[in-house]
Amino acid sequence: MRVPGAESAVGRHRGRLDRAAAEGIPAHVTVLHPFVPLGDLHEEERYRLERLFAMQQSFQLVERRTSWFGDRVMFVQLDDPAPVRVLTAQVAAACSSSSPPDCRPRTSTDPGRIPSLDAPWRSSLG
Repeated sequence: MRVPGAESAVGRHRGRLDRAAAEGIPAHVTVLHPFVPLGDLHEEERYRLERLFAMQQSFQLVERRTSWFGDRVMFVQLDDPAPVRVLTAQVAAACSSSSPPDCRPRTSTDPGRIPSLDAPWRSSLG
């Protein structure tokens, strides 16, 4: 989920350290991971996702604190992750038959699965 307002805060770091940024992916909150390529979605799933997003009301994300996943990734915590959790559950339900077996919504208490905007801090490129 794109977060255009965050680009000014994390864009410089992402540009240097994040492969996704180098590939043109903007600042975002990941809803499901690993990603399912659009071409791998079944037609019915695409239809369900299109309907879901067309009906989705906008909501505001407020991020004031940073934290860490290990020592390589700084992330910006959402003050209220509830709207992202709801959307995540809806997306997971809409595309469940195409999702890889290890694809889990970012809703559990596992720190790597909480809704957040990630900003790699140390390059793992080499």
